[in-house]
Amino acid sequence: MKRLRIILLAVILLLPQTVFAEQEEATAMIGAPKKEELHGVWLSFNDYTKLGLNIAEGEEGYREAAETFLSDMDSCGINAVFLHERAFDDAFWKSPTFHASRYVGGDETLTAAEAYPFDPAGVFLEEAHERGIAVHAWLNPYRVTQAYYYDPAEDETIERLLTAVRELMEFDYNGEKFDGIHLDDYFYHASSGYLSVSDPKHAHQVTASAEEKRANVNRMVERVYDTVHEYGRLFGISPAGNYDNDMNGGADIDTWLSEEGYIDYLIPQIYWTNRYGSDGSVSKFSDTLALFLDKRINNAKIYAGLALYRSGSDNSSDVGWMQGSTNIRDQVLEAEEMGCDGYVFYTASSFYEPVIAEELNNFLSGAGEIW
Repeated sequence: MKRLRIILLAVILLLPQTVFAEQEEATAMIGAPKKEELHGVWLSFNDYTKLGLNIAEGEEGYREAAETFLSDMDSCGINAVFLHERAFDDAFWKSPTFHASRYVGGDETLTAAEAYPFDPAGVFLEEAHERGIAVHAWLNPYRVTQAYYYDPAEDETIERLLTAVRELMEFDYNGEKFDGIHLDDYFYHASSGYLSVSDPKHAHQVTASAEEKRANVNRMVERVYDTVHEYGRLFGISPAGNYDNDMNGGADIDTWLSEEGYIDYLIPQIYWTNRYGSDGSVSKFSDTLALFLDKRINNAKIYAGLALYRSGSDNSSDVGWMQGSTNIRDQVLEAEEMGCDGYVFYTASSFYEPVIAEELNNFLSGAGEIW
């Protein structure tokens, strides 16, 4: 844990101006977010160890890492964390049903309840809520491995997911509970095949049409929505930013943004700049966000998913990330002007990457102009 803190401090010192160390000044500059505006960050399974969130550190070391991260996020105006609780049919909480996550240091041959000496989700929840930061449990609905998914057409797939949802909705750690359930963009995207819950060792292929895929996913989405609402919490989905790919892969954007009973919010991943293309002539961020906003005719909230992790990257297909260092600041301002209800950054560990320092500092130094 000490080594991690030294690394984080070293990165922070590389910022053009101090971003985290002068926490009170940063918080005052940003101002308290309005209650109805969500300023979030995704904390993925890949972030656990990078942020020191590993059970090998022991409960004290783990809690210290959570305190550090959440205090830093509070300084940046973050009021919601989407915490990866089920990445590969596993569990980040002390589940009696699902196996432990190796990404948090657990033994995958054991259930999470057997493997974890303390509850990592509970400790994180406690520290987040103490700072007024909401925590939404982020689940992959179908993914079992990087290559194999449970078949979305099968009822037992939905029931297994609902088991996880109910466990998370009933989760109580010293009175602390999750604020909602969140699904990401992996639906019909298995690269090698699909599995049955009752026969997970034998993969099969699917030949469903785009319409059939959307219908199968929608059966799941409706069930999750109803279950989450039984507990009085929120439910939302983060589809990829490519609308056509979404609709072809089972993510029914049209239905979710026009009918009630599916989602409370949508976070499309708008991971491009307005200098897209090799010559930087395509305003892809604005065009893509406008498409999703134009689709909304119900009461769902729309939060812009922003690619903090791409800041400073040398990308020949999106030269804006290298040519400018105010992309994130400009995107947050534009999202607000276009009618978004907030924003979410991917990913949590990106806040500590030296290559992102200038972009992040420009965002924070101009935060007084942002909501």
